[in-house]
Amino acid sequence: MTAYQIGLVRQSLEAAAPQRNRLAAIFFARLFAAEPRLRFLFRGDLRAQGQALWSGLVSIVDSLDRLHAIEPALEWLAVRAAARGAGGRTYAAIADALVATLAAGLGERFTEAHRSAWESAARRVIDAMTRG
Repeated sequence: MTAYQIGLVRQSLEAAAPQRNRLAAIFFARLFAAEPRLRFLFRGDLRAQGQALWSGLVSIVDSLDRLHAIEPALEWLAVRAAARGAGGRTYAAIADALVATLAAGLGERFTEAHRSAWESAARRVIDAMTRG
């Protein structure tokens, strides 16, 4: 992942921040429509889950240029997810829903370069998680 791509990911996440609650709701709707079986991963209040999702996303995006620093946390997250029956396909569905949500939320400001950068970031994170 290039420094330019990391910049695109950070810029688009910052642009999406004012609508994070709405985007979290859209994310969950997209994810559960595409993969209803994943509802079990997000127990409890989806508003709280959305806030946790956003917080985690900010941490990951802030660390994209030094992902090794948060790899233990990503591996721990993968272990927790695996214990609940989640794996690589689950991560791909989550990444797809996230990218689609950002594209919908940012509209024309979410270019193909942004999409490619987010897909690259997702692959890096998924790779780190599946190594765990």
